[in-house]
Amino acid sequence: MTINNHSGVQLRIRGKVQGVGFRPFVWQLAQRLQLHGDVCNDGDGVVVRLQEDPAEFIVQLHQHCPPLARIDSVESEPFAWSQLPADFSIRQSAGGTMNTQIVPDAATCPACLAEMNTPGERRYRYPFINCTHCGPRFTIIRAMPYDRPFTVMASFPLCRKCATEYRDPYDRRFHAQPVACPACGPHLAWRSGSARAEKDAALQAAVAMLKAGGIVAIKGIGGFHLACDAQNDEAVAMLRARKRRPAKPLAVMLPDAEGLPDAARRLLTTPAAPIVLVDKQHVASLCGGDRAGAGGSGGNAARESAPASAFTGAELSAGDDLRQP
Repeated sequence: MTINNHSGVQLRIRGKVQGVGFRPFVWQLAQRLQLHGDVCNDGDGVVVRLQEDPAEFIVQLHQHCPPLARIDSVESEPFAWSQLPADFSIRQSAGGTMNTQIVPDAATCPACLAEMNTPGERRYRYPFINCTHCGPRFTIIRAMPYDRPFTVMASFPLCRKCATEYRDPYDRRFHAQPVACPACGPHLAWRSGSARAEKDAALQAAVAMLKAGGIVAIKGIGGFHLACDAQNDEAVAMLRARKRRPAKPLAVMLPDAEGLPDAARRLLTTPAAPIVLVDKQHVASLCGGDRAGAGGSGGNAARESAPASAFTGAELSAGDDLRQP
């Protein structure tokens, strides 16, 4: 039902609604319902302006909310169009005082992990892969609203293919602010004394160091993981000594969550993918000697693409699990 004359409705949506693919979701929902208007980010969250009655839109907004998003409130008020919209669009974000919530980083989603591990894909073995459902958020933001120019990704102009994905409303990278690929995005670098390497050579250097019993600082989304071969007693002892952690359990990074308790597996497959505490019997092969620490271990499936590439891209054997603090 179209509202008379140039009158419309403005919806103010608050919650975790920036950096979660919310505007693309709103755009797709508006297309499905054949609505006219626009959507944008601002300092308080997301603003949707509609020409039509918003009742069904609001119902479906709650029913089909993106997995990383959380809607706290939807407020409606009358709005007068200076010119009636011909379609529904995503308009430029508004500035102003920032009161909206910043979304935390999210573990690499299954679709991106599968893409990263598939030969022939454009992002095969690319450790900085992400989409609207996963990847860095909080740790790359310089200012709000959450748009690429206000993140560290502003230093990496999009290539033609990434720009096409970014503009395609039906692509899972539609308006994914950190979108990148090997042609236009950041790449791996290896530093060890005077030794330098980049891209795949950097990855191979890190893997060689791990296999040789060394400790490698792997930069993840929000900081560094100090990693070593979890089945190398000497390497684990050296890590414990350097961290001054003689007994406290260390986190174990595993290729997958197979063999872990159901509760742990459920947590590890959420966007948060936290480190979970499990009894050491579930990682018995990693608990010989003094490796396990007292009582248990922290399990961490490889859901962050940069550390995960140490498993998938470098083709470590099944026994070459890593250990991180």
